[in-house]
Amino acid sequence: MRLALIGVGLIGASAAWAMKRGGVFETVSAFDLSAQSARKAVEMGIADTAADTLEACVQGADAVLVAVPVLAIEKVMAQIEPFLRDETLVTDVGSVRGVVIEGARRALKEKFVNYAPVHPIAGGEMPGVDYADADLFVGAKAISTPVADIGDRAVQFWENAWKTAGSDLLRMTPEEHDAVFASVSHLPHLLSYAMVDSILNTGSAERKLSLAGAGFRDFTRIAASSPEMWVDIFRANKKAVLEALSYFEKDLALLRQAVEDDEVEVTRAIFARAAEARRRIAPHLPPKRK
Repeated sequence: MRLALIGVGLIGASAAWAMKRGGVFETVSAFDLSAQSARKAVEMGIADTAADTLEACVQGADAVLVAVPVLAIEKVMAQIEPFLRDETLVTDVGSVRGVVIEGARRALKEKFVNYAPVHPIAGGEMPGVDYADADLFVGAKAISTPVADIGDRAVQFWENAWKTAGSDLLRMTPEEHDAVFASVSHLPHLLSYAMVDSILNTGSAERKLSLAGAGFRDFTRIAASSPEMWVDIFRANKKAVLEALSYFEKDLALLRQAVEDDEVEVTRAIFARAAEARRRIAPHLPPKRK
């Protein structure tokens, strides 16, 4: 089978590499707005050819993996739809499901039946094909969110492809997915960006940052992620992110008041509850990337 990879960043390149290595695809054609990224994928052995256009990339492909920012997915799918064969299988790796699925339905028209949305729960703060890793998804979760008008053939194919890449497959509704990941993925990125920016807006910012230790490093690692990608995610999952942020703001206000009033027991109870939960989930979290 031949895969057309559209978007040669960390996730797209790693997915194509893992699936090719696992025998899902014999050949990969890559397209990226940065021609250099597509050529780099060929140099690394991820792709066999670097296409100059979207049409050339998808022409005759058995499957298409779209790995572009979430608000660009519908546009890309609309552009490739005329060149897809009736049986070509399509997926994307977006971290928001509701908006993306509706966009795919509009863009792919009758070919939507061959589309299956899967969100791999893996990544890193350093974007780009240079950081691609065929083992990125080993032991990580991948969330499949099929809807009623998607065909079983597409769902089974892409779920098996992600299992071959090393992922543990789970199914959710698009609504549940977006609510869950607003809390455990999107909100943490928002807070990480805000933490760094809040220090930059204070006096002696560089001095403070130069003295930061492991706690600051771990909390703010994801603030090095692509701003363009994350702005799109917050826009696409706005309602769920704002709801998650409201819960956080209430807890933060409670904690601030407890610290201000020297309510030691309230502060300790919040810390203890959080610490116990963190220890409980630790075995289920993905390992750190080397």
